[in-house]
Amino acid sequence: MQRKKLIVKKKKVIIGLSGGIDSAASAHLLKNEGYEVIGVTFNFLDAENTINAARLVAEKLEIEHHVLTAQDQFREKVIDPFIAGYQQGETPNPCMLCNQNMKFKLLGEFAAANGDAMIATGHYAEIRKHKNGYQLWASSNPNKDQSYFLYHLDQELLGRLLLPLNRFESKAAVREIILGLLPELSRGKESQGICFIPKKGHGLFLKDAMFGNKPTASGNFVDMTGKILGRHPGIHQFTLGQTRGLGINSEQRLAVVEVIPATNTVVLDEEKALYQSAIFVDELIIQSPKGLPETGFTFKTCRWGHEYEGRIERLSRTQAIVHSCVPVRAPAPGQALVFYQGRQVLGGGIIKRF
Repeated sequence: MQRKKLIVKKKKVIIGLSGGIDSAASAHLLKNEGYEVIGVTFNFLDAENTINAARLVAEKLEIEHHVLTAQDQFREKVIDPFIAGYQQGETPNPCMLCNQNMKFKLLGEFAAANGDAMIATGHYAEIRKHKNGYQLWASSNPNKDQSYFLYHLDQELLGRLLLPLNRFESKAAVREIILGLLPELSRGKESQGICFIPKKGHGLFLKDAMFGNKPTASGNFVDMTGKILGRHPGIHQFTLGQTRGLGINSEQRLAVVEVIPATNTVVLDEEKALYQSAIFVDELIIQSPKGLPETGFTFKTCRWGHEYEGRIERLSRTQAIVHSCVPVRAPAPGQALVFYQGRQVLGGGIIKRF
C-alpha cells in the first residue's frame, strides 16, 4: 500500500519591503525558514528609486511583490500632522506617526485580506509570548534597538508580527546574509533623516510648508521675564533644547526653552531651565497585558536617550503625569515617552505641555 505524501502548506507572511538592507535580509531569512513570503512596498512619496530597489530584491529572492499606493493618506496622517506640530511649537516624530498611522495599519489590512497571514518588518526588537499575551522587548542589540518606535502595537498585531533581525548582534552580520545575493545592497548606507524632507533641507521644508511664498515671519527672542534679547528669522528654525544658531551674545550659554507660535516668540534661558521632573503625557497606550505599575519602571523621551526611573500619576485613561526621580533635559512636546520594565516595553504616549 502506497503512502500518501504529506503536503505541508507554508504559512504566508507579508513583509514591508523597502529595498533596504534590513527588510531584504528579513525576507531572505523568512523564506529560508519555509514561509511563503510576500513583499509589500509602500508608495507614499512617488519614490521610483525605492520601488525599483524593492522590486529588484523581490526578483532576486523570487518572492511575490506588491506596491501599495497611499500618497493622499500619507500626507493626511503623517506630513500634515508633522507640519501642524511645528506650527504649534512642538517637535513631532514623523517616523512614529508613520508606523502608527500607516505602515502597520496597511500591513495588517493586507495580511487580513491574504488568508490572515503573518506580518514582518526589519525592525530591531523582540516579541515574546507569555500566558497573559504578547510582550514587546527591546532588541538584544542595544546599538540597533528600535522598540521605542513600536510601543503602540496592540496584542493583535504583536501576535502576528515577526522580527527576524533580533537574533543578530551587529549590522555587519545582517549585511553578511545578503552579501552573496545582493552584493551592491549589502554595501549600501543606512537611510537617515526624514523620508519626505530633502537631506539638510529641514528648515527650508518647514518654511515652505508654514509660509508658502510669503516672507518668513521674524520675531523676538525673549528671556523668561519677557525682556527682548534680539530678533529671530522664523520660529520654524528652532526647537526645544537648541543651543546653536541663536546669534545672541550672552555671558551664559543660552538654550531654547519654549517656542510660542501665537506671539511668534522664542524664549531663551540658561540650559538648566530645560530640566523637568514632571512630564505631562497624552494619548497613552498601555501595551503590556498586566498594565502599567505606578512605580518600578523606567522611561525614555527619545530613542537614544537615557532611561529614567520614575512614578506615574494617572489623570485619566489616556493622560498622566510622569514624575522622574531625576530631572530630564528638554522633554519635547510632540515626542514620544516610552515605558520599560527591564527590556520589556510597557507602553507609551506623547509628551504635551501642561
